Amino acid sequence: MATPMLSTTGFWTRSIALSLAALVTSGCFACSSPRPAYQPQPVSAPPTTVTATSNVPGQGLDLQALISLTKQAKDAAELERLLNQPGSINNLDLDEDGNVDYIRVQEYGGGNTKNFSFVALLKDGQEQEVADLRIEQSPGQQQAVVQVQGHPAVYGPNVYYTAALPIATALFLAWALAPRPAFYVSPYGFGTFPAYYRPYAPVPIATYRTTVTNYTRDIPAQRATQPPIRSTAVSPNAGKVAPSVRRPLTQPTQTQRQFQQRDSNRPVASGGFGQGPATQRNTPPPTAAPRPTMPPPVARPMPPAAGRPASPPRNFNTRGRRN
Repeated sequence: MATPMLSTTGFWTRSIALSLAALVTSGCFACSSPRPAYQPQPVSAPPTTVTATSNVPGQGLDLQALISLTKQAKDAAELERLLNQPGSINNLDLDEDGNVDYIRVQEYGGGNTKNFSFVALLKDGQEQEVADLRIEQSPGQQQAVVQVQGHPAVYGPNVYYTAALPIATALFLAWALAPRPAFYVSPYGFGTFPAYYRPYAPVPIATYRTTVTNYTRDIPAQRATQPPIRSTAVSPNAGKVAPSVRRPLTQPTQTQRQFQQRDSNRPVASGGFGQGPATQRNTPPPTAAPRPTMPPPVARPMPPAAGRPASPPRNFNTRGRRN
């Protein structure tokens, strides 16, 4: 029996079909093979610059630096002058009016201790005690203990700094401990400042920190939560708190807290401790609404006169002749 012969056309057709089948099969295996999971590349964030700021009002009058002034001032009047000159340790602006608050010094009695109260004068005649300084000398000792306490509303409760200083090297201590006929009470107040005083703006906190470091470099002051000087004397200005203090306080009174809550609702520009003049709180007047435009009057045809027939409408052709 003869073997059937395959045609050339059929041979090439089967070859092409087998090739396509092999290609499809290899593609399926490739699709089913596992692929490595995508690993996101870490992206480094751009460096950010952080500006150190602080809203703690007590940093505008450093208590350790206040102790250091007892080694420079010869009496309470000079201590007050040193506190209220540009570049001093006083950088308080409690009412945020753009000027450092003037600090008044007042001496008061306290038995064996010498006591001095420091009061900041705000605008509109308001007063806020910020610190209380006390000096005590033990009998037969050539040094005295100096204690300064920050007012609780400004610095928080139980904030004390103390140092033991030789009387021979601290002119203010020698003056304060010497017998005197009367206490020193500053004659100045709001509107009656001394001739040497000129208002000045607060400096940035970095500049102020440098100033404080220069003052406290040689002062062995230590922080305490209890007063090392046991005295029953009470400052006559302890109850003086300014109600309109815009600077955030550490422990404000109820009146100060209510004022700051009301004041925080006003639009205030950015600012902060030692950031320049006070912000403007004036609200611009509302813009008047535009008046509505009246439509132009519509011309109405006049009615015909009585007793005369109305004229027929005229019509003109393109040549200008009447029909």
